[in-house]
Amino acid sequence: MLKKNWESIEPEEGKIRVDTDQAWMNLRNRLEDDGLLSDPAGRAGRKIMLPQMMRVAAAVILLVGLTIISYLILTPDSSSVRLAVSTTDNQEFGILLPDGSEIDLNAHSKFEYRLEESGIRSVKLTGEAWFSVSSDPVHPFIVEAGSGVIKVTGTSFSVRTDPDKDRIEVYVASGSVRFHKARKDNEVLSLEPGTLGVLEQNRLKEEKSIDMNYLSWKTRKLTFQQTRLGEVAGVLNRTYGKNIRFDNKMLEDCLFTGTFDQQPVDTVMKVIQIAFNLEMDQDKNTFIFSGSGCN
Repeated sequence: MLKKNWESIEPEEGKIRVDTDQAWMNLRNRLEDDGLLSDPAGRAGRKIMLPQMMRVAAAVILLVGLTIISYLILTPDSSSVRLAVSTTDNQEFGILLPDGSEIDLNAHSKFEYRLEESGIRSVKLTGEAWFSVSSDPVHPFIVEAGSGVIKVTGTSFSVRTDPDKDRIEVYVASGSVRFHKARKDNEVLSLEPGTLGVLEQNRLKEEKSIDMNYLSWKTRKLTFQQTRLGEVAGVLNRTYGKNIRFDNKMLEDCLFTGTFDQQPVDTVMKVIQIAFNLEMDQDKNTFIFSGSGCN
């Protein structure tokens, strides 16, 4: 899990610069000014030097601390465990809970976990996450997402919230899930593997026609079969956390067929560019395609 989170941190030019030597020199000066070092006279021309690995580790800890907000709090009587994680744009995060459950959090999402003294496991989610919940029939796992509540005892599923559309989606990969409105459990969707439960504008419904790229943000596997480029761009934006645009709106109606498995976003962009003989401009996380169309 640590390896996955480490690899997900993408360096961005100019975002974080750490001068550890200068930082430690500033600290030494402050200690000497406060009389906490015994040799203030000898500070000229001297530095406190960290071993190289320690300096790298300090920089890494600072980087992780600035890009991912994550903390674990034990209450004084250890009666409950709380965990909160927030991800930034283009940042995913993997979480291993004390009960062995695993959660993959998509970019720009927020996750709050609480283990009650009773053993009930409860989560509040904003954004999108994949859950692989350890089975415990006695102590359910409850997810609150917007105006929806998901209850399981052990299964794998994903939850996606879209506040702009007042829409919550629950896709079940294995096991079974009970999905209902918050504070209204008289109307419940019992979802089986391969089904999608949707709560939209206060209405619950089940959908069985699932986008084949629904979990591409997690699996990094993409399949397109005569798919409009406008729809392809939407899938790629969710998968890679990018902003893909077309100068010529006619390009959005071009049909694209292709399969990608664990390919970096630059490779996917290059394939699309060549397939339709387009010009491509890139500015950090934005890709802009221009061309005459596909007719």
